[in-house]
Amino acid sequence: KVRFSVWDMEDRPLTVDTFRISFYDLDTGPHSKSTEYIIADNGDPSFHLTEDTQLKETHVQGHLEFLASERGSAKDNPHESKSLTNLQKQRSAVLAYKDTHSFDLTMGASKGHSPRGFMFALHSALACHDVKAAITTTLTTTTLTTTSLAATTKLTTTLTSTLTTTLTSTVTTKERPEEVAKRLRNEAGHDTHIICIVGATESQSADSEALVKAIAPQLDEEIGSRAKFVTEGTVGVPETFAENCGDGSHVWNLVPSGESSGFAQGADINAGENAEERQEIFGLVGDIYVTVEGDGEVSQTAKAAHARGATVIPLMRTGGASD
Repeated sequence: KVRFSVWDMEDRPLTVDTFRISFYDLDTGPHSKSTEYIIADNGDPSFHLTEDTQLKETHVQGHLEFLASERGSAKDNPHESKSLTNLQKQRSAVLAYKDTHSFDLTMGASKGHSPRGFMFALHSALACHDVKAAITTTLTTTTLTTTSLAATTKLTTTLTSTLTTTLTSTVTTKERPEEVAKRLRNEAGHDTHIICIVGATESQSADSEALVKAIAPQLDEEIGSRAKFVTEGTVGVPETFAENCGDGSHVWNLVPSGESSGFAQGADINAGENAEERQEIFGLVGDIYVTVEGDGEVSQTAKAAHARGATVIPLMRTGGASD
């Protein structure tokens, strides 16, 4: 639960005529799990959705709730609140509070394995208003407990927050890729083999997908107790492997900081600030790289891993960069 309060520059309670807050990227994880929602706990706000919205408007104990209905991934996350795609608008909701100093909102997700992120901004990208406070804050959390936010308004708006967050692993910008890889190897344990699964984001043949579905549970059963299976957290071969690798307890999905894989199984590990850093860390962390199909990026990762002495096992029958 999050409380939003408005104060003046002398820390006195301030009542504003209209306080608008926009939520973005409300979606679900695979198989309709980890479904995101927001609940207006008080304040009786008006709201704005697109006509073709993907959000479901419901009520929970008399409180307004917006519930996601469609699966999303890091690839469709918005990066700028003022320039949303149509899909991003369909997954957004704007709440408007009248004559308010403070109100409470609940942000949460249904049961699932995927960590969820919440994005909001203190203006509306779906409608035109006279005054906009262009400050955007992104919250990324697996466990979100009581949070305090205070907005101070005087020409500008400052939003501060205190979060209690539990993450499996967080990579800061101070760490170099080689330092991140070393730390992750230490977290896995010296007796644990790190096996990286490298493959195309879209399988070129049903045979390749069937092969991945067959080897994933077999590897987990035979060596899972002494191995970590690492993917790049992208759709295609990585997702197929992760979601068929036993119960997912031996799977790590590397994702850029602040993003999530959306996979139904495996632990998301924040690695790098963007996809390029994540790929570099991925190429440094493994003992063994298993390649399935793939393109130039798969080939580049495999060559870099081989150059530093890692074992590369291409599944040649799948073709592409693995042939």
